[in-house]
Amino acid sequence: MEIIGDYRRAAERALDAGFEGIELHAANGYLVDQFLQDGSNKRTDEYGGSIENRTRFLSEIVTALIGVWGANRVAVRIGPGGTWNGISDSNPHALFSYVAECLSQFGLAYLHIIEPRIGGSEVVHAGQGAIASDHLRPIFKGKLIAAGGFEPATAEEIVEKGTVDAVAFGRHFVSNPDLPRRIQEGSPLSDHDRRTFYTFGAHGYTDYPAYESLLVG
Repeated sequence: MEIIGDYRRAAERALDAGFEGIELHAANGYLVDQFLQDGSNKRTDEYGGSIENRTRFLSEIVTALIGVWGANRVAVRIGPGGTWNGISDSNPHALFSYVAECLSQFGLAYLHIIEPRIGGSEVVHAGQGAIASDHLRPIFKGKLIAAGGFEPATAEEIVEKGTVDAVAFGRHFVSNPDLPRRIQEGSPLSDHDRRTFYTFGAHGYTDYPAYESLLVG
């Protein structure tokens, strides 16, 4: 499959550019996600139909990436229950259980899980806990990172429970350039404006001040 070669060449370019590792984005309606979920994958060849066949594309890409980087420098991001761009699956529980089991065999750097509390770009189930991560923890025998609608307190809770090894923040990092320090010191977080996340100017995107600047002002 020619597209596998494209992923391999992208991995080679990242290595040449001096990156320290790569993460394959297999969620949010991107190409790999389209192969995984049966709401979009209507193929009748070896890449469609059964869960095993629909996971084949992901598995072959990961194999190619590891051939460039080695397993401990490659990670994968998945979105169990994700609905980005109309993506859906008739049995996401079975699908992503199989995906986690398959990926566990590679010895990856980590598996990055987007919790299904996110619908499109909005938080639709605030405070629901780490549903997908909790389910996949016994299946994936490596490091887990969770993302999706977490606050500092809920992130700390699931790490302390051992559900995941780390939590990733996105929107809070946009409006809080000093986010790790704010969390560490218990400082309040600045609100973000999602309407400016994907615009072309600095306003509401890269112009949020650090907490110390707010105190001086």
